[in-house]
Amino acid sequence: MTVKKTARTEANAPEPVASDDRPVEARIRAVFDGLTASEKRLAEVVIDSQGDLAAFRAGELADRAGVSAATAARFFRRLGYENYDEARRAARTERNWGSPLYELTGIGERRLAAGDFGLHIAQDLQNLARTAEMMNPAALASAIDILVAARRLWIVGFRNSAALASYARGLLVHVKADVRLVPIAGQTLAEDLVGLRPDDAILVIGFRRRPSILREILALAGEAGARSVLIADLTADRTARLATVVLRCHNRGHSLFDSYAAPMSVLNHLCSAVGLALGEEAVNRLTEIERLHERLDPLDVGPVRRPAARRATSKWADAEK
Repeated sequence: MTVKKTARTEANAPEPVASDDRPVEARIRAVFDGLTASEKRLAEVVIDSQGDLAAFRAGELADRAGVSAATAARFFRRLGYENYDEARRAARTERNWGSPLYELTGIGERRLAAGDFGLHIAQDLQNLARTAEMMNPAALASAIDILVAARRLWIVGFRNSAALASYARGLLVHVKADVRLVPIAGQTLAEDLVGLRPDDAILVIGFRRRPSILREILALAGEAGARSVLIADLTADRTARLATVVLRCHNRGHSLFDSYAAPMSVLNHLCSAVGLALGEEAVNRLTEIERLHERLDPLDVGPVRRPAARRATSKWADAEK
């Protein structure tokens, strides 16, 4: 029997979102509040299975969530996929994203080619623009408050994120006392993080491909009552659930390696905002640092040198106007 479509059924059909390059978890997060209860159950199953999504059939996911095949089909269309097979193909690509070998061998869609510097810069600019568009001002303000209020601040990052963690520590140590980069060479995390207290905070940098130890570190902070800030890409899910505040950045690279232009910019803004919020405390610390520079390691700053205290005080004076 042929079922005649009505205006009502067409009106009630979910509208697929425009196709984009976001991972499935980011797409789910964008529409989650508008999902039905059954679709939300399926969303949780998909997120939990994200690392191996390509290994499952649509029916298996539907069974796990206790939903119908029709609900599953509607769910993936709502995420912007034509069907589940397209989602599986995307998941297979996303799983390899972050692997230089995957890009260098030409398995991925992108290719390393001569004369691509302009495209490389264009990708960085796109990452910066998309990060700015998705940044939650309330989350950013909360992150600043956490870092400002911390009695002690730990900063941690592994693999490529270690360079970002070191950069963050290098900025924050200018304006805030007791900022610690962990792990210290030759030490273990247990030796570094012992004595974590509720008035401490931890800044975690966790971009793909993240080691699972980050989840243990964030869990430890939560158990100690310490607040945490996680700066990560769009694929962070289980790790993000353990953080007090999450700031996400786009970091797709044009060719072989991921781009960190956006997280560097976010860290620069975050650390600058912390210094401004600390006010005179930061001014006094910068003044003492400049005094020690004169004694220990004079710096060549060009033909014009203004005292740090005057520069810093002027900055806050301007900010207060």
